[in-house]
Amino acid sequence: MSGHTVLPARKQRLVLVIIAFAVFMASLDSTIVNISLPSIAKSFDADISMISWVSLSYILALAGFLLILGRLADLKGFRKVFIAGFVMFTIGSLACGLSATLNQLIAFRAMQGIGGAALDALAPAMIVLYLPEETRGRVLGVLATVVSIGIAAGPILGGFITEYSSWHWIFFINVPIGIVAIIGAFRLLPGDPEIQKSAGFDYAGSVLIIAALSSLIYTLNRGLELGWTSPVIIGTLLLTLVCGTLFFVHERRTNGPLIDMHLLASKNFALGNAAGMILMLVDCGTLFLMPFYLENAKNLPVDSAGLLLAVPALTLMVFGVIAGMLSDRYGPRILTTGAALLAAGALFLFSGFDVDTGVPCIIATLALFGVALGLFFPPNMSQILGTSCGAGSEGVASSMMMTIRNVGAAFGVALFGTIAVFVIISTMTVRATMDISPTILATGFRAAFLWGAVLCLACAIISATIIIRADTSKTA
Repeated sequence: MSGHTVLPARKQRLVLVIIAFAVFMASLDSTIVNISLPSIAKSFDADISMISWVSLSYILALAGFLLILGRLADLKGFRKVFIAGFVMFTIGSLACGLSATLNQLIAFRAMQGIGGAALDALAPAMIVLYLPEETRGRVLGVLATVVSIGIAAGPILGGFITEYSSWHWIFFINVPIGIVAIIGAFRLLPGDPEIQKSAGFDYAGSVLIIAALSSLIYTLNRGLELGWTSPVIIGTLLLTLVCGTLFFVHERRTNGPLIDMHLLASKNFALGNAAGMILMLVDCGTLFLMPFYLENAKNLPVDSAGLLLAVPALTLMVFGVIAGMLSDRYGPRILTTGAALLAAGALFLFSGFDVDTGVPCIIATLALFGVALGLFFPPNMSQILGTSCGAGSEGVASSMMMTIRNVGAAFGVALFGTIAVFVIISTMTVRATMDISPTILATGFRAAFLWGAVLCLACAIISATIIIRADTSKTA
């Protein structure tokens, strides 16, 4: 797609509001559901392994379709794909709220994730397309603030809704917001510029990447319950290897690939994304398990648990701004390495939590974890995009980075859930339901958090090597 649509100042502000609606809905939904997972599990009599698919189906759809919908927007027009994403997200939200079975909820969460992928993939690009260059930095700062507000509001709002109404309303709340945003998008977003001829859409690559990601996450999530040597698990693992190999072979040969394989040859790009993926894995795995610890091990009310889970989001919002300024002064390497070590410390403290851990200690550790995340992600993004990709490849690099991070998020939910369930089953030798004693539940959660601390240390080691290899990465 080519061209830049110049809009009057008033319409620029209205378009920004529409885009802000999109990123707010996507960020709110990323945190509002987790706080309600214990209540949803009780509603459907599901264990941790099964209920994790309420999160996993959304994250997998998001990760699998980010590149696909970004590419589709180039071919069919940003406005069309963006509005279609809003419609799918809103209908998916309504369907989630109306779900009568867990399988229905999981399926409709995937539908939500596809819509969310359109919003996540296209919102930054639409800033470039519709708003003037001289305001771009300030506008992206506004969007970052909106995202932080959505992330912070999610557990608070979800906690109060679940405590005083029912979990169904955490999905219904998206419907009126979505309807207003869809109407506004139809009326305010200008038509797409002329679309350039291209090599076409990579259908084969799209199918292969979704198949590879889905089968891998299924293998990690269900391997413990079905048995690692069961025919189903062996089959899905083989499917992962075959589809993953075919995807990378196909991407090297096709004329219109979903990913730029040359970027992966950059050591900085690969290492920076590896570090970012690991910390996103730990982040999402921690936030998946923490509601179960607070509500089922600590026996806190859902609304109180929601308030506690807003703490890391708030400290992330504050320290994310500080990290940007410190990164310019001291460089990203020091910050990312130090932040990963700080995150390792927070996870180590989480691994010591039990049923008697005081709320002030929990708040302080959650705040420390949020500080670590806030100090890590902005300079990590600078490492990935600032030193590893040349002019003209920033858009592709950005979409690949977001896809890799969302894959990490899916891994985190699957891995932390699997570790917790394994320890619980090993201790109790019964199925991991929410009827198990709080003490045994806490034991499983502590084991997952301890492994998270180990992963954070690995992230710190990777981050410490990136700038050292900066010169060679550019010529790789």
